[in-house]
Amino acid sequence: MMHFLILVMLIVTAPIVAAQDNGVAQAIALGDAAYARFDNQNALQHFLKALKEDPNSYQGLWKGARAHADVGKNIEKADKEQAKALYLRGDSLARLAVKLYPDSADAHFALALCVGRVALFEGGKTKIRLSKEVKQEADKTLALQPQHDSAYHILGRWHYNIATLNWALKTAAKIIYGGVPPGASLEEGAKMFAKAVELTGNKPVHRLEYGRTLIEIGRYADARIQLQQCLALPQVQWDDPVSKAEAAKLLKEIEGKKDKAST
Repeated sequence: MMHFLILVMLIVTAPIVAAQDNGVAQAIALGDAAYARFDNQNALQHFLKALKEDPNSYQGLWKGARAHADVGKNIEKADKEQAKALYLRGDSLARLAVKLYPDSADAHFALALCVGRVALFEGGKTKIRLSKEVKQEADKTLALQPQHDSAYHILGRWHYNIATLNWALKTAAKIIYGGVPPGASLEEGAKMFAKAVELTGNKPVHRLEYGRTLIEIGRYADARIQLQQCLALPQVQWDDPVSKAEAAKLLKEIEGKKDKAST
């Protein structure tokens, strides 16, 4: 009799489980489609729907975290408080993704991304402390997936930001890191961006930040090449128009400048 009851329960619940799985898969697919057409707001809603069906959905968690970061970045200038709230929610999803799926490169990347965005709103010691976590998560991403171009991009930004700290933040870095992190430099940042370009050269944002870093080093000729490439590439990410506008601005700023090494 007991076996019969178990069999009946399995028969009754199986369609419900299957329907739930299909609902999650459909929501993820719709989110991916929205993301591909640069509609981050709709992508976010679909990923949240997937998480409503399954709060532990791997795809829902890391893609939901990324979507929070993207939507927040898009409204940051207009509404800083709302942007910060989105970054914090993305941070929470990414942390759960890392907890449940510690061997996922995408989960660690999403956490590095969201922590980095949260750090933008912090000052002093908190900003430096969060920057340390950003690097740790980007390093973990690359340990799991050595060809992750966006992780190299994050590391490039980390080196750039640490190398260009003002005196107050350098003082905070001495407390958090025991000094400015060894090896953090513009030259190392340029290497990280060069690797990102090598892996995925069709992303304008890689070219922009590589060019920006080369300018700080004084390699204006090389910077022009990267910035011009940024302008020439087709759009592949939602914020590429912003990257292109910044590249055009930087090109004007360095017009006529010669490499420092040649002067």
